[in-house]
Amino acid sequence: MEPPVMTPRAEEQVYVSTLPGLETALEAECSALGLAPRLVDGGVELSGPSGLHQEANLRLRTASRVLLRMGTFRAGDEGSLIRGLRALDLSRVWNGRAPPRMAVSLKRTGVPGPDVVLDSAAKAWGLSSVEEAGAGALDEEGGSGLVMLVRVEGDAFTVSVDTSGEPLHRRGYRQEVSRAPLRETLAAGLLMLAGYDGTQPLVDPMCGSGTFLVEGAWMSLRRAPGLLHGFAFESFPGFDASAWAARKARAEAEALTEPRAPVYGFDLNAGSLGTARRNARRAGLTLALERKDVRTLTPPPGGPGLLVANPPYGKRLGEGEDLPGLYRALGATIRERFVGWRSALLVPEEAPLLKALALPGARSLPVRNGGLRCRLLLVG
Repeated sequence: MEPPVMTPRAEEQVYVSTLPGLETALEAECSALGLAPRLVDGGVELSGPSGLHQEANLRLRTASRVLLRMGTFRAGDEGSLIRGLRALDLSRVWNGRAPPRMAVSLKRTGVPGPDVVLDSAAKAWGLSSVEEAGAGALDEEGGSGLVMLVRVEGDAFTVSVDTSGEPLHRRGYRQEVSRAPLRETLAAGLLMLAGYDGTQPLVDPMCGSGTFLVEGAWMSLRRAPGLLHGFAFESFPGFDASAWAARKARAEAEALTEPRAPVYGFDLNAGSLGTARRNARRAGLTLALERKDVRTLTPPPGGPGLLVANPPYGKRLGEGEDLPGLYRALGATIRERFVGWRSALLVPEEAPLLKALALPGARSLPVRNGGLRCRLLLVG
């Protein structure tokens, strides 16, 4: 049998994943950076010069993980699968000694299970075994060592390597969280979906640990989100430390010294404000934080701008609170005192709470927060 034909490709092809509901935000973000994205299931595909995977990890605010494509081939039996895996040039990402972990995704395929792919990989690379990586390896786990993904669709095999390591929502500044933490990538994506560009005032009336505020301030500063992050690609054999240092230096030089517009955070819980203040300090920021009740909140100077909030809901904080009353108060504050401001609210798909807000004409986008089905309500 002839050896499998490898598909020719650009110098680098990467797949960038994101959270459900943020695909269009990621696509727009890539386009703004000149990366020419192609929208696909769960994220985007990018093609470009060497170092593209580093640029994506460093600069994309809504990216969950960046996978570097190593090759695509067709294989109809174990022999051609072994030959296809053996033909991959992995020298840039793997030293050939420490066994990689491998996640296998099967779709419309005759391969009976991941074990066949794992056994073939071990035979192809002369290893005693290849460990299967659980689904969490490409979501929450991160961890050390090389993680590969083999996607099988029919007889087409696509092999990729994780370049991110720790999930990209772990920016490095949020070492403390409030009772209902919001992923940094989700916060950035919701701001983008709301049309925030860092040039207008930003207010969070229920700021919690300050995630919306830090992400908004970094956007206003044009600060790359990956500057505090360590990445899996830094352990690749082909990693050029000096080139990476120069790439980071360019990103740091592009950041402004002051936000282009003010960022304000309010919360009734003094402990949450303390957490937000410390997280902001780790992010290199000094935020305007004040203890206030949403029921009496008035717009700060410099508006109008964007009000953004992730109000509590029962599945996160327990059912004992008067949530409909809180939502009525939030809706009244937006309608009566933040006239002319735009609002973006992350809320659950619960009709009574949505009704309590009483925000007619609000647009609604489906998103997920920690696995929960939610809505991003956009007003104005």
